Amino acid sequence: MAFKFKPQEMKFFGYFEEQAAAICEATQILKGYFVERSDKNANLERINKVEDRGDQILAEVMDQINHSFITPFDREDIMELSHSLNQVLDHIQGTMEKMVIYKCEQPQERFIPALVNVLEEASQEIQKAVLLLRDVKNNHQAIINACEKIRGHEHEGDNLYRAGIARLFEQTDDAVYMLKWKEIYEHLETTLDNCEDVANDLKGIAIKYV
Repeated sequence: MAFKFKPQEMKFFGYFEEQAAAICEATQILKGYFVERSDKNANLERINKVEDRGDQILAEVMDQINHSFITPFDREDIMELSHSLNQVLDHIQGTMEKMVIYKCEQPQERFIPALVNVLEEASQEIQKAVLLLRDVKNNHQAIINACEKIRGHEHEGDNLYRAGIARLFEQTDDAVYMLKWKEIYEHLETTLDNCEDVANDLKGIAIKYV
């Protein structure tokens, strides 16, 4: 007989899905800034609202764990995944925030928009994998495949980061400009590292609960 989650357990999947959707939404706002060359402050305000929603979801997850007798996965796995998802969202917000604080305009190099494109692809894979969690037993291989793609995007991001930093120091003698954009590069690279953390958590769940 197939194992089915009870209604009170299903709400955790909804939380994960809301967090993944928030990551995709924030990434689209960040990407839109570079594609549309739109106002930094307006974009930061939009991302702040998404991040606030993400923080509320994380708080709800923590509250529900404390008040739920039955959970779909071990409490530690739920907390770790929810926290990792929230870290991605926090760092997307932090990237836009630094753009505003440092009064950065559009980058001269192509590597920043390229990193954001990779982040977009990673966020889409995160959402895909999270949506598959509701039937982890039948979807475990598809989840693992999505996690491997996320890792591939993280490695691609590492290459873009190294190339971008090298170009940054080769192309300008403006120390202030270099320091500003070095911070942006590092923040985006860390965001992709956070995506890999999510992939590790998702893969762990897929393997553990097959």
